[in-house]
Amino acid sequence: MSEAETEHVFFSSKPRVIHMAVNIALAPVLLYLVGLWPWPPTLPHYVTFFITGLIGMRYAKQRLGAPRLGLDEKGLYCGEFYPAENIRNAERVMRALKLTLMEDGQVREKIISLGWASNADFTRIVELVTGRFGKPSK
Repeated sequence: MSEAETEHVFFSSKPRVIHMAVNIALAPVLLYLVGLWPWPPTLPHYVTFFITGLIGMRYAKQRLGAPRLGLDEKGLYCGEFYPAENIRNAERVMRALKLTLMEDGQVREKIISLGWASNADFTRIVELVTGRFGKPSK
């Protein structure tokens, strides 16, 4: 099996990233809705909208271009690298994966949230990771 066949890379779901970016950009609207800011908007309000708009666009740009999870024969990468030889078990927990790791002779558990993945990607990630690292059924 070649490396191209065993390497899997997953990116953030575009609708989820766009939804979060819009929430960030429009957060100051809440200040109008709760009555903390008077109507009509003034220069500080426009500056705040501009800054939160930039922050929302930067959030989307960072998350749409970079892979969030990678799986190959060396191990699993999701925020940090988990070598394959250290992963003892992987199981699905809600919309996340629970990894049981053996590091320095000690067992520890790590929860990896997959809330960023689309439903199809989530299903595929769970199949790949639990198929490779999950406990065999008796």
